Amino acid sequence: MTALAEYAAVPARRPLLARRHVTPALLLLPCLAWIAFFFLVPLGLMCWRSFAASGYSLHDYAALFTSPLYAKVMLTTLKAASLATALALLLAYPVAYVLTMSSGLRRGLILVFVFIPYWVDIIVRSFSWLIMLGDHGLVNKALINLGIVRAPLELLYNTFSVLIAMVQILLPLTIVILFGAMLRIDRTLVAAAKIHGASGWQAFRTVFFPLSLPGVYGAGLLVFVLSLGFYVTPALLGSPRQTMIAQTIMVEASDLLDWGQASAAGFVLLVITTTIAAIYNRYFSLDRLWGGSEP
Repeated sequence: MTALAEYAAVPARRPLLARRHVTPALLLLPCLAWIAFFFLVPLGLMCWRSFAASGYSLHDYAALFTSPLYAKVMLTTLKAASLATALALLLAYPVAYVLTMSSGLRRGLILVFVFIPYWVDIIVRSFSWLIMLGDHGLVNKALINLGIVRAPLELLYNTFSVLIAMVQILLPLTIVILFGAMLRIDRTLVAAAKIHGASGWQAFRTVFFPLSLPGVYGAGLLVFVLSLGFYVTPALLGSPRQTMIAQTIMVEASDLLDWGQASAAGFVLLVITTTIAAIYNRYFSLDRLWGGSEP
């Protein structure tokens, strides 16, 4: 009886699938395999090719950092990405704030208009700006008919056309990120500030806006990183003076067949985006992008 009692007291081994950490790992396995095969492996091959194409040397990287052409292209890319990010944040913040303060049918209608651009492909949206901003486009015709200008304005193939198209593409994503961050703000704090005598503007400036800054920083990070890789929009709406790094990489790989140089440029772009993410994580914590607590 004693041996039988001791055997009964020993807990039975749990099945493999019932263990705490095995089931989440199995659920993540297909996604991780997909990311590894279609992202990490090509990324590793690109990094390897950037060194191997020139005999395992830094020749291609030296060309990147010593050529005035690549320096100009990189500066143009950083400038365009910075301006597009700033404009997208300025335009998206009021919309996200109105969404946060709205509810019911009003919020649903605003969200529908925010998501409508996603129903159209980026290439189609970029082509539509050719119709809007051309010499005989809708904007110039309206300005001439209203008597504001006598001759069509040069609205295409310049920085203005590239920026306005980039902002139009990035705006819905920026609004959604800011809206998600603002929804986590406790509205009772704003009400408490008003109870203690603060006006609506003072409550927004001293309570709501500071609490929304983590969302602003997170949206700025994601939008800026996306802006660095724009290809179709500057290719269609810009001139050679607005050439960005993604276009240069495409020309190097497809037209010149210089895979080593293209891989080196891609690796430098990867280093830049990783450095920006590391700086953000150092000061603001990447956990805030998905609702985590402060470090």
